[in-house]
Amino acid sequence: MGRCLFIGFLFFVNFLNAQNKPTFFAFTQATVRAKTKLELINLVDATIQVPLVDSNYKKWKSAFWAMEIMLYKPAAFEKNIPLLLKQFNQLNAALQWSFLEALYTLYPGDYAPYMKETLQGAKTDKIKALLLEYLHLGKIDPIISSSDLFYQSPYYQLYLQNTKPISNLLSIQESTVLNEDFLPNQYVLVSFQYKDRNRPGYLMIRAADNKWVADTKNEPLRFAQLARSITNMPYYLTNGNTPQGLFRITGLDASDNNWIGPTTNLQMVMPYEQADGIRFFADSTQLANKKIYESLLSPLSSITGLWQSYDAGKIGRSEIIAHGTTIPTEFYAKEPYFPCTPSLGCLCSPEIWNEEGKLVSSVQAEWISEIKKLPQQPTYLLVIEL
Repeated sequence: MGRCLFIGFLFFVNFLNAQNKPTFFAFTQATVRAKTKLELINLVDATIQVPLVDSNYKKWKSAFWAMEIMLYKPAAFEKNIPLLLKQFNQLNAALQWSFLEALYTLYPGDYAPYMKETLQGAKTDKIKALLLEYLHLGKIDPIISSSDLFYQSPYYQLYLQNTKPISNLLSIQESTVLNEDFLPNQYVLVSFQYKDRNRPGYLMIRAADNKWVADTKNEPLRFAQLARSITNMPYYLTNGNTPQGLFRITGLDASDNNWIGPTTNLQMVMPYEQADGIRFFADSTQLANKKIYESLLSPLSSITGLWQSYDAGKIGRSEIIAHGTTIPTEFYAKEPYFPCTPSLGCLCSPEIWNEEGKLVSSVQAEWISEIKKLPQQPTYLLVIEL
């Protein structure tokens, strides 16, 4: 997702000056949505008639994205997938990635039998990892020799970690995060999620006194939040699901991306990420960074999943924020996460826009409003699976 410019004001000024909930956004009008949907379908239908070759990369990249966001599976494309996969090894890295991402999104595991010969033709270690993840969905698990250079790749090691059976699963409750030794005396945003990312999670605000921020009836506030990418790919891959773990908050902003919409969003950086001069870590060695991250987690550092953002950030994942949405919910009417809408790896809270383009309700605006009221603005957001 695109990151708006962070202009260097002090952190709390970002919170105080962020825009209020908008009431109208033309992109969400029924007429505009219908026109946009038709344009996307026409784009896809036209593109699948042209060769899947490097010279057509821009067309195919746009078409794959459109197919993903709408969960659109044209029969003409589906029929040709086995033939297209025979060309896979001749494609450049960018087109290989876009093609695989679309297959993972729309046909998870279905074409694994056709991919056995593609692994050696993958142009990067990240593409090889995505291929292995796809094959795993199809219950095919190639053995990688320890003499293979890919065996030492961090992508392969994270693939092994992601696909191994879970043992000694800890029982994690909301109260787990109320440990007084975890980021003591700080307000912390906590996004509770589930291993099955088809099930929406929720955001809570832990106060500096280790209690949950509550409403006037003393009920802890919970705000719906989806941590599922439209791709549903693993956390360590670009455009995959939101990783568990810590994110450093850098401020509030408003996006210029029509599909995110104008509602105020929360800007963050992952471990090892730098955005507009803001770092998660100070410039130091990897060993020092690991110790810093462990000390931030402190009593929670033994929860293996909370190292996902660290590992994903270390190999280059970036640009994950917490935002609202203008994506039509109709795309996902048959999905278990409806009426939430997935993005490309960000945390996404639901918003409802009517046919006139007016905002009817916004969970995103509700929790943004709550953090503006806090006497101390949070430095960290934690994603943790219950």
